[in-house]
Amino acid sequence: MSTTYPPDRHLLRDLQLSFEHTDERTSIAWIPVVPALTSRDGSARAGALATLVDVIGGGLAARAAQPDWIATADLTLHLTGAATSGPVEARGRVAHSGRTTVVIEVGLRDDRRREIGLATMSFARLPRRVENPDLSDSMTTGASSMALPSSGLQGTLLDEIGIEVVDAVSGTVESPVRDWSRNSLGSMQGGAVAVVIEAAAEAASSAANAGEVVVSDMQLTYLALARVGPVRTRVEVLDARPGVVVTRVELIDAGSDDRLTTIGRVVATTSLRAV
Repeated sequence: MSTTYPPDRHLLRDLQLSFEHTDERTSIAWIPVVPALTSRDGSARAGALATLVDVIGGGLAARAAQPDWIATADLTLHLTGAATSGPVEARGRVAHSGRTTVVIEVGLRDDRRREIGLATMSFARLPRRVENPDLSDSMTTGASSMALPSSGLQGTLLDEIGIEVVDAVSGTVESPVRDWSRNSLGSMQGGAVAVVIEAAAEAASSAANAGEVVVSDMQLTYLALARVGPVRTRVEVLDARPGVVVTRVELIDAGSDDRLTTIGRVVATTSLRAV
């Protein structure tokens, strides 16, 4: 893996995320909706929006926990509408900062200022290690971005991560852990994990529902880091009715003795435009 993080070709650069840190407890971030980020119905993927939430939430939580550090415990995303064009805005705030836990709440709006979703993330507060980055001067005011002039997705988000459907009926998908989607700790970035789980849930839901669906709700519990890869999914369909499928998805790190890294509870519907 490159010693410089993030490398020039990286998820956080190619999504062309931009940020504005307003104060110690609030931040705003934006992501442009491009065809490479959209689902079957033309709306921004839940996994792409989860990546936006993960980035803004992790930054706020790390800031709130100083001088300690944080580890992501869970992420919940509920979409109430579809973003089909322009930038999606995420407004994050510190909802709770306690001795052991930090909780972040993030509201999502489309380019017409309509509320399209709400997310929460919780983080365990940990003693700082020497390898943890120092954020004391990192959250400056004013808009900023990690994108370079050459940044941008060269394929769909699923293709860039390297997701392949092994068995659509069972929802088994597989992906390598690439430098492009690693975090600063060398494991698969939390948003990329959400995209893999989303792809598995969509595959299994479409098979169970005999139709095409998109993910509208995700609840992810992060248990361990996916460092080696490939990562692989196991899916259980909990409920399948016309227009709605509920699944439970496990993500394992096949290169680490099938270590269970993440559990997802996912709801898929026929279209976010109808949510």
